[in-house]
Amino acid sequence: MDGQPTSATDVTTTPTVVPVTDVPSSARVHHFDELGERTQDALLTALPTGELDIDPSTTRLSRGDVVVFTEYVRIQ
Repeated sequence: MDGQPTSATDVTTTPTVVPVTDVPSSARVHHFDELGERTQDALLTALPTGELDIDPSTTRLSRGDVVVFTEYVRIQ
């Protein structure tokens, strides 16, 4: 995984997206343009609200990952 502990809550709660300024060296970093179209669309929709509406089984993103776009955002 990404070095962060996983809990039952992580599996059942909707992932969220939050802006970050510091990227931990242990974080997996993805560039927006390298993500699939569905994941890109979900991120674009999520940025204003913070809620990431995507099935975790259909994306490469995991909680704790960081995505580089116009700013860094962390998946929580």
